[in-house]
Amino acid sequence: MLKLRLVIVEPEGRINMGFIFRLAKNFEVDEICIVNPQFHINDPEVIEFSAKGADLIEKAIIKNSLSECLEGVKLSICTTAIADPESDVLRHGVQPEVLPYIIPYDGVLALVFGRESVGLKREELKECDVVSTLETGSEYNVLNLSHAVAIYLYEVKKALINQRVKPRYECSEDVLKAIRRELSNLSIALNDEKGVRALKNLIFRSAPRAAECGALYKLLKSLRYVAEKAKSLNTEYD
Repeated sequence: MLKLRLVIVEPEGRINMGFIFRLAKNFEVDEICIVNPQFHINDPEVIEFSAKGADLIEKAIIKNSLSECLEGVKLSICTTAIADPESDVLRHGVQPEVLPYIIPYDGVLALVFGRESVGLKREELKECDVVSTLETGSEYNVLNLSHAVAIYLYEVKKALINQRVKPRYECSEDVLKAIRRELSNLSIALNDEKGVRALKNLIFRSAPRAAECGALYKLLKSLRYVAEKAKSLNTEYD
């Protein structure tokens, strides 16, 4: 069974945070992790705007970094209002309506949202498996934080409600974790962050099956070994 973890990075607005707790109650979010809130989450204004979601405030987990909030996650989806389909592979975001085809059937899914002022920073986007952008069709593509949370929670919960049969042979969390590790190692070995990020986009947006994940892991490990060996030989003969 899939668990939904809502991650909010450095929220700045008490009212927005209150609305988010209310939304978490509406959509039965399983876990809430907040990175360095810029106010006390027990602030009276947060409690007031949480309405019947106020009971979730005490259950929220406070962490110092995004990586801590992503521990134990099977798939993480970072949201950003800034899309760049032309040249920036990190910001090749999928629309929220595509998420039902990506999200797993079990484990923990993390939906990650950034600050009201600047959203998520590049280093934070790099930590996620998938990046998503909600296109409004206008020049002003930046939604209020709580409004964006509402739209994404609706799309994800709708997908979960419509899930009828769990597909066989889904990738395990351990293998996905190993794939992330090998991608990181390969990026260092090849000194090609952009190319490896593009590969990561393709892998995690395609929802590969278990046999494919196993084969991908072995391939990435072999590629990393070859790249490291070539680098060491080049260094030896320089």
